[in-house]
Amino acid sequence: MKPLIKYLSFSLLIVLGFIITGCAEKSQVSGESEETSLIPKTPDTSTYLELANYLDDDEIESIINIETTLKNGEKRKKGLVPVPQDGDDFRRVNLDNAYWHDVSVVEGDFRGASMRSAQCEGSNFSNCDFRVADIRWTNFDRSNLSNSNFNQARLFHDHVNFTNLENCTFLGANMFGMEGHHAVLRNSNMTNALMKDAEFPEADLTHCLFVNTRLIRAVMTGSDFEYSNCSFADFSGGGLDKTSFKNTLLKNANFQGARLHNADFEGADLEGTYFYGAHLGETNFAGAKNIPDEIKEMLVDGKASGNVLKRK
Repeated sequence: MKPLIKYLSFSLLIVLGFIITGCAEKSQVSGESEETSLIPKTPDTSTYLELANYLDDDEIESIINIETTLKNGEKRKKGLVPVPQDGDDFRRVNLDNAYWHDVSVVEGDFRGASMRSAQCEGSNFSNCDFRVADIRWTNFDRSNLSNSNFNQARLFHDHVNFTNLENCTFLGANMFGMEGHHAVLRNSNMTNALMKDAEFPEADLTHCLFVNTRLIRAVMTGSDFEYSNCSFADFSGGGLDKTSFKNTLLKNANFQGARLHNADFEGADLEGTYFYGAHLGETNFAGAKNIPDEIKEMLVDGKASGNVLKRK
């Protein structure tokens, strides 16, 4: 019996070896390392959604009129503003100034709703549909908004501090001036969104898509973009001290005039990245790929300090 067990164990080790070797060879053939395979792929530009501000009434109505159901296949019930419940339908409803502290509207449908200046702190809006909704100046602090769809919604100056926004989509959303201290947006998609003047310090932005996202003058101090795809993103004038871009795809990203003291670009891909006028201070570029020549000239032990005064 013992020789048979030894033979089977040896055979299993050989099979495992072939599997591991095959996976490694496949990765080499495809040109992907284990690190790059963790970065979300750049979306096809034909799938970009235009910014919320540019939608006309007919386009908005076509999105609201799409028939959807709850996950269990049931039709949503019309929601009542005084007593919101899970799965309610609030399409086109006026929810301005609603006071919804600690409520639960999981799987709610808010397409086309007006929810301006609402107070929704500590609530559960996970798996909701907020497409083309007007949610300006609303307070979602310390809430759960995970797995929700905010495509082409207006989120102007919303508060999402300490809020869970994991696995959300914000394609074409107007996120101008949003405030999300310590927010969690892991695995979310902000492709073609407007995040000008947004504040997301100490936020978890890992494994996200910021493709063609406008983050002009955004404050992301101490935030983590690790393994995100920020191709063509505009960080110009941003406050990015102590921000981590480790293993981030930053092809053709724009950091013009940004403040990057103690920022970390270790392992990042900087092909075509623009740093003119950026303020560097002990900024780490060790192990980064495609470092621009003007940055290379400033490196000392993998770090750079000073203002980038040369154009690429």
